Amino acid sequence: MEVDISDKAHAVIKYGLAVLLLAAFLCAGVVWLYQSSHRTLSIVEAEVAGHVVQARALAAGTITEILVGDGEPVKQGQVLAKIKVKVSPEQIQQLESNLALSQRNLEELQAGVVTVQPVFGGGSGEDVDAARTRYEKTQFLYDMGAVSANERDAAEAAYQAAMGGSVSYQTVTRSASPEAISRAEVQVRQAEAALASAQQASGATELFAPVDGIMYLTEIKEGSEVHAGEPVFRIGAIGEMWIEAYAAKEYADLIHVGQTAYYTLNGHDFLASVAEVNDLSEAEQKNAAARGTEGMRPDNPHVGQLQVRISIPSQKGVQIRPAMQTTVKVLLDR
Repeated sequence: MEVDISDKAHAVIKYGLAVLLLAAFLCAGVVWLYQSSHRTLSIVEAEVAGHVVQARALAAGTITEILVGDGEPVKQGQVLAKIKVKVSPEQIQQLESNLALSQRNLEELQAGVVTVQPVFGGGSGEDVDAARTRYEKTQFLYDMGAVSANERDAAEAAYQAAMGGSVSYQTVTRSASPEAISRAEVQVRQAEAALASAQQASGATELFAPVDGIMYLTEIKEGSEVHAGEPVFRIGAIGEMWIEAYAAKEYADLIHVGQTAYYTLNGHDFLASVAEVNDLSEAEQKNAAARGTEGMRPDNPHVGQLQVRISIPSQKGVQIRPAMQTTVKVLLDR
């Protein structure tokens, strides 16, 4: 048996269209009411910023294995990579010899410099005293390495001529100058530091994460050569990242700490708040005054704008890294 549904279909079309139109008007009304009570400021080209900590190599060597991938979370003390160090037993032995020589040199200077000097007989007068004073001063400078042997010999000859008598020799111990002893002490400390660093490096076969955070690989790969102290990886410290945006200064009275903001990162929506607002004009003036200069930094494109820092709420499973860009919408007061 056939059923005629044309009347029912006509009713659905007639009233369904009316319902859709009513729903559209209601949505428009809600949007209008919301916008009438809230104003939204959109800031484009905002990006993730934060504190990045460098994981540095303790010794020169070759990266043999990288154990953590780019963007992965790491814990403080976690092994990030393995390094085949280059410090050999022969190098450590040489550093030990350098330290021993430096220590012996310091001990000799502290004990005094032993020299043989002439003693002239006969003669007197101001000329003799002046010649003797000049000779003793030149001899002392020669012992310290400050003048040449020719200068010392010339002073000695002048003194002998002034005396016009016989000469004998005696052994004299002279104290080294404080400057010479200080230089020798510095050499000892440097030799000790070099040896300690090499001894530490000979066992430094692993690179550890200095903080909890997110791993960011650099250009370093397995097989790369690294030097002692060289930054190998970057780690974005967890809890120390934020969205950094810049707005025109005309919004200074409209943006303040605590306002609601929202944005999208890596496909996830975030509801956050304004954490900090800085006037870069004032900040740059203070920095310039501290540097003893006047005016603004010509290389800062944001001078004269408002720097707006917006929080990043914790959200597990979302990989956030510095330099990610987004558009931030700040809800302004009515």
